[in-house]
Amino acid sequence: MDEQWGYVGAKSRKRWLFYAYDRIRRTVVAHVFGERTLATLERLPGLLSAFEVVVWMTDDWPLYESRLKGELHDKVIGHYLNIKHYQ
Repeated sequence: MDEQWGYVGAKSRKRWLFYAYDRIRRTVVAHVFGERTLATLERLPGLLSAFEVVVWMTDDWPLYESRLKGELHDKVIGHYLNIKHYQ
């Protein structure tokens, strides 16, 4: 999972995209838009219930850690940077 932001009309109107990326299929399998809050983040795993997620890979944003407590979770940065720059 990762997140990135853009804006609508003005930079003060940030909108966040949270997405789940399947590294084997090399595709985004689910996404949600909203504010950068736990409430927005909570919507993404619900969309992934059809998939058997074994390992969650995220960046170092603290809400990932709190949301995925008890799950197999690792932090990565470099792979997601490649996704953002080459799509």
